[in-house]
Amino acid sequence: MGKRTLVLVVALVLAAVSAFAVWSYLSSIEDDVREDIVAVRVFRASESISVGTTGEEASTAIEESEALAEAVVFEESTILCPGPVPNSNQEVDAAICTNNPANLDALLDGTVAAGPTAKGQLITSEMFILPAELNSASLSEQIPQGKVAISIRPNDVEAVGGFIRPGDRVNLIASESIDLNSSFELLKNPELRELLIGAGFGQTVEATTPGQPEVDPVTGEVVVDPVTTFIETLPTSIEFTQTVLQNLEVLAYGADTRDAPLGTGLEPQGSQIITLEVTPEQAEKIQFAKGFTSISLMLLPDPEQFPYTEFEARGVTTDDLFDLVPRIQEILAPLEGLLGN
Repeated sequence: MGKRTLVLVVALVLAAVSAFAVWSYLSSIEDDVREDIVAVRVFRASESISVGTTGEEASTAIEESEALAEAVVFEESTILCPGPVPNSNQEVDAAICTNNPANLDALLDGTVAAGPTAKGQLITSEMFILPAELNSASLSEQIPQGKVAISIRPNDVEAVGGFIRPGDRVNLIASESIDLNSSFELLKNPELRELLIGAGFGQTVEATTPGQPEVDPVTGEVVVDPVTTFIETLPTSIEFTQTVLQNLEVLAYGADTRDAPLGTGLEPQGSQIITLEVTPEQAEKIQFAKGFTSISLMLLPDPEQFPYTEFEARGVTTDDLFDLVPRIQEILAPLEGLLGN
């Protein structure tokens, strides 16, 4: 045997001895680690499970697995744990999972998935519920923080023919006949008028006797208050319509809710209670409008296709709708001719 061959053989032997030593060392470490590890049996989703999946269907997507006891067994844990995994290096308490739910068949019997379950996720007792529980969500759960719900009940015409659906956006319009008498009466009194809007509106002479006409001390003529004269020509009431709230979201239309739509399509639903999602301040305005005005709704386009831009709603009166002044002048023109004016 040559010298080079002998050196090669010795090197191979040393390498084998080193590899064995490393393997023995790592094995001893692994055994030491295993002595401190307690594993328990659990159930994992072997594939994704969608919400509403029946327990029977989900059973084919669930398999038994293992997990560290410290990650599964703790106070009030809901992770299913049938028991410990046998450990040859130490004794494991057989009752380690006593406080955990354990029966997978009982959990899946007659239930449905309460929510989506990802592949590899541990199965808990909260993941499957009765079908009735899945459909018993509270409407309050759909209201975001800072918003409230308030309801109105317009008739079919005022509710856009019954074509409103949850998730739609609407504007609220209020109409009312506004009485102006009380405000005008205040302005007829010179002292109150000066207090409210300042001096300089009409020149009058103070009456020497309360309740008596005001008389010019120079001419002796009764002083006419031009403001009062003008006010007496004004109408005592005014019909007014205005968009008071814009871009409100419909939370529910009768029993049809935003998160649980009934699928009524374009079939008109008739007069229904409409629940709107609004801020507390908007709710106050709606409540006031319900009690003192006649309200209607305007249906807005789909905001995803056509984002809404709010506008300055000045409101409209009879004069905005009809050209009354020119029409009255036209009617009075022949009369003025007859009178020679």
